[in-house]
Amino acid sequence: MNILRSLAKSLPHPILYRLYHHKRFREEIGRTSAVALRTGLPLLESLDLARLKTSDTLFVLGSAGSINDISDEKWQIIGRHDSVGINFWPVHQFVPRFFTFENIPHDWHPAMYKIFLSLLERRANVYANTVKIITEVKSLEPKQVVFDLPENFRKNLYLGFSMPVAARNEEELRTGICYLRKLGAFTPRDHVSWLFKYGGSVTAMMALGAVMGYKRIVLCGVDLNKQNTFYNDRERYPECRDWDFISPKEVHVTARRLPWLVPAQSAVRILKELILDPLGIELYVENRISTLYPEIPLAPQSLFEELAIH
Repeated sequence: MNILRSLAKSLPHPILYRLYHHKRFREEIGRTSAVALRTGLPLLESLDLARLKTSDTLFVLGSAGSINDISDEKWQIIGRHDSVGINFWPVHQFVPRFFTFENIPHDWHPAMYKIFLSLLERRANVYANTVKIITEVKSLEPKQVVFDLPENFRKNLYLGFSMPVAARNEEELRTGICYLRKLGAFTPRDHVSWLFKYGGSVTAMMALGAVMGYKRIVLCGVDLNKQNTFYNDRERYPECRDWDFISPKEVHVTARRLPWLVPAQSAVRILKELILDPLGIELYVENRISTLYPEIPLAPQSLFEELAIH
């Protein structure tokens, strides 16, 4: 198998990304369907996205430290529009309209697995009316979050998967995204079975925003510098003081350049250029501390004033 993988990676990129996509797609379809049968969870494709959209603006709620700088006034405005929280977002008191999270296998990180399930159990009642999407099921082995979900968290929960592209640099990423665009991956529609995702969850939420036809997307807490999270603040979140998943001093993992990973800043910029801009979707960051700024503009105060009225 390793030899086959090495040979595949030596193929010309136009052949490689097509083979990768079709192989990965078949695997994800089969695995996700099997998990849906085992768990009784509905597939993401059964969710009618059109009936869920209540605003022209989507706020994407990441976990970076700048979340703690958002004023109460802004939270009231955000609460009047559509929003999606990512992964450990339920730590925060604000309950979004959508919540998406990645499956965590016990063997991958036992402490994170245990803490995350406890968090879902604790917040299940207030998230009962929130539409929830779980992705990243990589096997059918037991002891995974998807198989051990608290029963009262399963309401309005859908099972989907994400699809990346094979890319070693910005040029290959652009080519891969253009290929998926031709396949209709970003075409606005009411039903999807999967979302494009490259690196971090922010790209998946941008893809979701494109598919759902939002006019603007505002990235909150998507700083992509150090890996400090809003719940690293021990005064605000004393219950999280012992959560030691990653070093807050290290550069965010998705912002690093690795052999098969283009930094998140480049991925966001390319996705904006190739997908959001042609669809007329505006993209902003909420805080200029984000390394996406100034290439991605800061959401002006005038925008929040406008959103406060509508």
